[in-house]
Amino acid sequence: MSKGLFANWRFRTTHPTFEPGQRIEVYLTAFDEATGKGEARVGDTILEVEGARADQVDTLVELKVDSFDGQAHRGAARVET
Repeated sequence: MSKGLFANWRFRTTHPTFEPGQRIEVYLTAFDEATGKGEARVGDTILEVEGARADQVDTLVELKVDSFDGQAHRGAARVET
């Protein structure tokens, strides 16, 4: 009985992975004025975001992943307009 009840359950990971070209919606968590780049954290995964603005911090933004290193759990993405 319990096998059927939990058959579709999946555990989330703290290290999600992404594929280049993938579009995702995430919260922008930081912005560095010196580099002009934003940062999005998804669990322990970090994406450096091109085209972000300081006023987008703590807001949901749509990104397109440019590159991703699954071993380092880091990648680069850009804001989709």
